[in-house]
Amino acid sequence: MAHGHWSEVEARGVLEAWRRSGLPLERFARQRGFIPQRLHWWKRKLATAKSTAHRASPALLPVRVTAEPRRGEPVTVLLRTGHVLKVAHGFDEEAFSRVVALLEGT
Repeated sequence: MAHGHWSEVEARGVLEAWRRSGLPLERFARQRGFIPQRLHWWKRKLATAKSTAHRASPALLPVRVTAEPRRGEPVTVLLRTGHVLKVAHGFDEEAFSRVVALLEGT
């Protein structure tokens, strides 16, 4: 992870690690060489983004494949929460839908 600017995905990862640690935010940040204000800023930014993103219910939309995909090449799906999912050919649509709902927080 870069010590300069963080991407949203990187920030989400650090915040998730902090939540799992059970430590106060300031202590967690200092142990890892981060300025606590940086984590506070990302926490606020992502909370604001989450509150606006969850106004509409997530839904799977129909997709029309225009070219035959190469065998074994995964499809990458970027969710509003910043999670990235890769699914292979022949995935279980019901299971995928449940995973999306879980990650989107619905």
